[in-house]
Amino acid sequence: KTRSKCKKQNNHNYNDSSYIPDYLQVSNRIFKKMLISSLDDAKNIVRRLNSKEKINYIRQYTCLIHRLFYGQLQESQWKYYYDIGIQQNIWSGRVSKKWAAMNSMNYTYGRSKTLILQRLKTIQRQLQQASQALQNFGNQPLPQCISELNPPLDFTKLNAIVTAVVRKGQHKLKQQFEHNKKMLMLDSTDHRLVQNVYDLKPSQQQLRSIRNIWKAIYNKKQMEEQIEILKHRIHSNCLPPAFNLLDYSLDRIDKILSRSKQDYMHNNDNKQQTILNARRLKKVGRFKYDMLELIIAAGEEKVRYYDKILKKEKKKLIMITDKLKKQDSNSDAFKQIMVAIEGRQRHMIERADYITQQKLKSFFDEAPASQDNPINQDGVGANQN
Repeated sequence: KTRSKCKKQNNHNYNDSSYIPDYLQVSNRIFKKMLISSLDDAKNIVRRLNSKEKINYIRQYTCLIHRLFYGQLQESQWKYYYDIGIQQNIWSGRVSKKWAAMNSMNYTYGRSKTLILQRLKTIQRQLQQASQALQNFGNQPLPQCISELNPPLDFTKLNAIVTAVVRKGQHKLKQQFEHNKKMLMLDSTDHRLVQNVYDLKPSQQQLRSIRNIWKAIYNKKQMEEQIEILKHRIHSNCLPPAFNLLDYSLDRIDKILSRSKQDYMHNNDNKQQTILNARRLKKVGRFKYDMLELIIAAGEEKVRYYDKILKKEKKKLIMITDKLKKQDSNSDAFKQIMVAIEGRQRHMIERADYITQQKLKSFFDEAPASQDNPINQDGVGANQN
């Protein structure tokens, strides 16, 4: 019964399901390891859980604690969405994908007030159920394998161990929730800053240059992100999965080099085989890193290209604006447009830098996936998912 509840919970996780640990799925050995590593002095208690029955009892308890804490995390996140909506009027925003592409932005963000209230109501019901299930579990008689332990288990200590395991298991999930909050603020601000520029009613000529400036910034930041990740891979000695194709293509050579035992009658043959294998591995490894360095160099050249476009379009925008100033004496309006454009530029850079840093931080994990999908670096700079 507990197992089915744990499974059902995953249906409500949206994009967070990959961060939910399932304590009923891991082996006894792994589960005991998790318990032991939770606290410094946990080993003395965990070593007494020396049967399947004892482990399963603690598993069920862990799953129930997890359900409760997970509900509390969800409630905290959705309460944040509600509070930020009430305080700053940040609910949900949406523009057409075409318009988003033209302005190098996400086309949607946030959640509606109705959805937030519905989710809070559902989460509160789930929290009550989780709390009741935990209470019912505590009211049940202890299994014989636990009650007959002498000396009795220190349940205060055991509770601290299980709590520590669950908190540790939900660490990535908590990080993802914090990332979601940050992205809500970044995306809603981006929509607002873009709208601010349009509200100032720039001319069509100005708009073309403005959009080209934003596109160049977006493409430049995307390219810089890819370069940073590749450099991080080199530094971490972790090559992209695509590079494994090179290894597969050399299988035929491997078969030639890996001769049958009858060919190894002489010791010299063995030595020669070892030398050839070592040379091959060294050359393949060097080739991979040379390729990465070449890709990075090409990327850096592309960054310089986007910088040139950026400078060219900014110069063009100033020329257009100066020309319009001569036809219109209201210079304050033009000044406001330039300030609004620069404000959006700074925010684009801040947002892109945050996403890059999140990707680098979680390099060896599957964590806060950014809400920007990689796109063709020469394409229109916008996320269109």
